[in-house]
Amino acid sequence: MARHFPGTTAVATRNKYEILGADVPEETLFKGDLLVASLSESPRSVNSIYYYDDVGSSLFERLCHEETYYLFRTEKDILAQHATSIADITGPISIVELGSGNAEKTCLLFDAYVKQHGRTFYAAIDINRSILESAAENIFSVTTDLDFLGIVGTYQTGLAQVANLTGPKLLVCLGSTMGNMHDDELHDLLLSAQSALASGDYLLVGMDLDKDTKTLEAAYNNQTAILTNLCVLRHLNWRFDGDFRLFQFRHVAFHNKPLYRMESHLEATQEQTINLKNLDFSFRLDQGEMIRTEIMRKVELHAFHKLLEPYKFRPVQHWTDSSQKYAVSLFQLGADSTELDS
Repeated sequence: MARHFPGTTAVATRNKYEILGADVPEETLFKGDLLVASLSESPRSVNSIYYYDDVGSSLFERLCHEETYYLFRTEKDILAQHATSIADITGPISIVELGSGNAEKTCLLFDAYVKQHGRTFYAAIDINRSILESAAENIFSVTTDLDFLGIVGTYQTGLAQVANLTGPKLLVCLGSTMGNMHDDELHDLLLSAQSALASGDYLLVGMDLDKDTKTLEAAYNNQTAILTNLCVLRHLNWRFDGDFRLFQFRHVAFHNKPLYRMESHLEATQEQTINLKNLDFSFRLDQGEMIRTEIMRKVELHAFHKLLEPYKFRPVQHWTDSSQKYAVSLFQLGADSTELDS
């Protein structure tokens, strides 16, 4: 029987699904006051959420298939090889995913769980209802032995609803999503995950591993990566009636070794004044001044596992590709922090 939230109708069977909620309001996601604050700091920055309008999302899908951008296909290969092992370890369980996208990689998990445990329940959290509808269509083209519940919301609001699901859960966070978060954002997400899960529940995380600078910088300096980064300025112009001139900026992405991360920036090629009319905000950029648009953590695996210990997530097992480029780690939520491995 499908699991469901109190007060809602159970998810119907055989290619039927339920989606709760309308799209997250744009003012909740794109907060002008936070943008003004980040562009007023030194160094200046913008939140990476400005990558993901329709154009930026299409470019990111294209980036995933660039030869030098290994992350997507490497994570997919790991899941293809080890999904059965993951299903064996957790046993029958409800799968909850943060940011489903088209669910292409997650379908590998579904296949393993259905084969091992029969009909499986899947809840996907995303800010956009149409994305959830597309994910459901993709999933049901692969399997009909799945009950699908879409939850429209941010990660935090979606996880608050997930807490109402009964039975054991596996929370899935793929695509190195945690790697794109600053410390405060990651802290908030892990607290929300901890609150949404019960002792004994599982967390599955995909993370990019630290490696040689040449490989990393090649992944983030191909033509599609450059276009994706510049489109952040196009998004800001459209959303806030700005006058960024895209051809007066240069894409810069480099390996920040001391901080174990890649960074993407946009460098002003000449002095200029930028106006965001809808925010009544202007600022001046010097030639050579940079705006940071994204960070991408590149972790040492043991250090990443230690990072989750304060949130009571105990590492159970991890899987990597043969070249040790990427890792998928399975954690289990403990009753208290003293249960965690050192």
